[in-house]
Amino acid sequence: ATIESEVIYMFSVALDSLTNIILVILLSGALRRKTDDDKATQEAGLRRAEKQRRSAAAYEVCADEGWQGAVETLAHRGFTLDKLLAFYKRLPELMPHFSPDVHTTNDVVRQAIIPESADQKCSMALKMMDGKTVRPQKMVTHNWSNLFRDLVACIVSDALNESTFGLVADLLDFDMPALERMLDAKALKKSYWVCAFSVNQHQSICAHNPARTVDPITDVEHPVCSCGATVYFNNTPPLRESDSKSIHCQMNKFDDMMSFLSAADAKFSQVIAVDRAFGLFNRAWCVAELAAADNMGMRQHLKLVSHEAMHDEEATRHLKALNVEQMQAARPEDVQEILAKIHDIPAFNAHLQELLFGEQGLFDRWQNFDVLEQEAEVGRLALFADTLARRAMFAKSISSRLGDDTSSLSNNVSEPTPAIIGRGHAEDETKVASAV
Repeated sequence: ATIESEVIYMFSVALDSLTNIILVILLSGALRRKTDDDKATQEAGLRRAEKQRRSAAAYEVCADEGWQGAVETLAHRGFTLDKLLAFYKRLPELMPHFSPDVHTTNDVVRQAIIPESADQKCSMALKMMDGKTVRPQKMVTHNWSNLFRDLVACIVSDALNESTFGLVADLLDFDMPALERMLDAKALKKSYWVCAFSVNQHQSICAHNPARTVDPITDVEHPVCSCGATVYFNNTPPLRESDSKSIHCQMNKFDDMMSFLSAADAKFSQVIAVDRAFGLFNRAWCVAELAAADNMGMRQHLKLVSHEAMHDEEATRHLKALNVEQMQAARPEDVQEILAKIHDIPAFNAHLQELLFGEQGLFDRWQNFDVLEQEAEVGRLALFADTLARRAMFAKSISSRLGDDTSSLSNNVSEPTPAIIGRGHAEDETKVASAV
């Protein structure tokens, strides 16, 4: 395949996406003046803010100083978006066989995050921030079976105030420079908390792979780490007297960490990075985080792959039948711990449905994001289409200068693939130019 055919294909995809989003906006009647829906949204926002205020006022530090110290340490392991993108661009070095369309967050944690942070035996967030502690503005709820590329795309989409991440995922694969041009200095300094980066995996999972998970491309079992750091599970001493939970374990403090951050910052919010298969809603910890954030009155920002994803009838039927008792976790004991906190399971399931599908629920709010965001999305899609259009014109001009024989293109330019991340096609253009 020539670079011209690759670029023309991308250009057609971009134009199709641009046309679809404009039609969605026009046909949905979203470009409108204030309506009763706007009033309902405002009232829901006021109720949420009041819930947050009451939750923050009721917050109490833990009487166990060791536990509280561990909570606050965990809470200050945020990282900025620019550092995340720098890590993503280094993945071909850290994990040479990385494929954006195949590798999950679990794959990247096991084969890039853990090895890269092993020298300091610290969280990847702390290493990315050069040892600086950061209180995050947002916490990202995600499932480790999601594509890592899509997780990053969700975070970037949030920084761009986008409700969908499909376009950003395409740019991560094919044109990182264009994506970075969309991000201003303020967006790049937005800070996030993501368990894969913010939890110190060397005190959690690095030395063990009990499920014997394997890389999906090499079929080689994920490696374990030999750093020798002490691992703390929920029953590892010392234990808190009130409930016999490990003081130094990090995985048992997510609720407390969320409470601490929400009480400290009324604007602290949650990004919900929904995978393409909606598998996030089958994970017990993810659903527990959704419910906890709602109870605290935190703002919640849902990220879906596209507007069309909401029309997946099979996914919708599955979501409407969710039952917390049937959800999964990496460890069965985690499910039991979550269920033990729920005093009325039928009521929790009903609340979950209201949280997802009720008036002003997550999906309702997602479908009614405001006109300014929609106009901004059209603008960014237009920029994407313009970027690819200019690239298509470049490829065409090179082709005409070389004549109909395009063999020199294929001889001098490696076929661009999604694995060439962080470079997009800019490197290919340079090779083509040098060949002329």
